[in-house]
Amino acid sequence: MVSEIEVLLAVCNGARWLPEQLRSLREQDDPAFTVLMQDDGSADPSPALLEAAAREDPRFRFAREGGRHLGAAGNFFSLLRQAEAPYAALCDQDDVWVRSRLSRCRTAMEQLEAVHGPDTPLLVHSDCAVADAEGRVIHDSFMGLQGWDPAVRTLRPLLVQNNVTGCTVLMNRALYTLAAVHADPRRVFMHDWFLAQTAAAFGVIGYVDAPLVHYRQHGDNAVGASRQGLLARGLRALTHGDEARARIALTYDQTQAFLDAFADDLPPEARRDCEAYLATRALPKFRRVRRVQRGGWRMQNRTARWGQRLFG
Repeated sequence: MVSEIEVLLAVCNGARWLPEQLRSLREQDDPAFTVLMQDDGSADPSPALLEAAAREDPRFRFAREGGRHLGAAGNFFSLLRQAEAPYAALCDQDDVWVRSRLSRCRTAMEQLEAVHGPDTPLLVHSDCAVADAEGRVIHDSFMGLQGWDPAVRTLRPLLVQNNVTGCTVLMNRALYTLAAVHADPRRVFMHDWFLAQTAAAFGVIGYVDAPLVHYRQHGDNAVGASRQGLLARGLRALTHGDEARARIALTYDQTQAFLDAFADDLPPEARRDCEAYLATRALPKFRRVRRVQRGGWRMQNRTARWGQRLFG
C-alpha cells in the first residue's frame, strides 16, 4: 500500500523510546500516511517492537534493507531510495510528534506546490520543542535555543550553518528522489543539512512556525541540541578555539561533499556559490574572513558570526 505520505522511520537500538513515538504516529490527525520502518541492526528489542506495530496496524511496514549497519545518514538515505509516495517525512525513533505534525506540514507543502508546481524540489520543516529524557519539555523552541533563523532559506548561508531539523521535514518526491540518487552517506555529516542544501540549490524551502515535534534530548543522540545558551556557547568558543576551527572546517568539508555529489548536475549559480566558498579556504586569514562575511556565507546569529571572525 502506498499512501500520499510515507513516514520514514529509521531505528537503531531505540527500544526505550519507540513505544511513545509509535503511539504518536498512530495518533496523527492526517489519515493518508503509511510508515516505512527500517532497523539498522539493533541489539535491543527494537525489531520486536516494530514487528508488533506491523502486525497491529497495516499502515506500518518494513523496508527492504534492514540490519545492514548503515549508520544514521545511511539508513535515512536507504529509506529515501525506497520511498514511493508523493511526499516523504523523516522520523527519528526517540521523538514524539504533535497530532498535527503531518497535516500542518502537508498544508504548507500543498501551498508551495500551488505556486511552484510538484516538479520543483520542495522541503517543508518546522520548529520543535526540546524535551528531556523523560519527555518533559525543557525548551519550547529548538530554533530559539540554537539561535537559528528560519528565514534563512538560500544556499550560501546554508553552506555554513544548517537550520533544518530532520525530524520535522516533509519533502515532495522531486526533492527526495533527487537527494537520494546523488548523496554519498559516507561523506554527508548530517542528512538533514544535505537535504536543506539540496532544496535551496534546486528548489524552495518552506517553514511552519510551530513546534510540531518534541525533540527528545538524551545521552544517546547522534547529534543533539546544545544544552547551553548562545552566550554560554560564545564564551566557551573563546576558550576552545580548536573546537570552533573544527566546526568551520566541517563547513568546507560538507560543501565539498555537496559539490561532488551533484557535480555537473548542480545549477550554475549553486555551483558558483560552492566553488567561491571553497576558494576562501586558501586565502590569508584577514582576507578569508572579510570575503566570507561579504560573500554572504554568514552564520545565523551574532555569537556564531563572531566565532567565524575569530576562528575562520
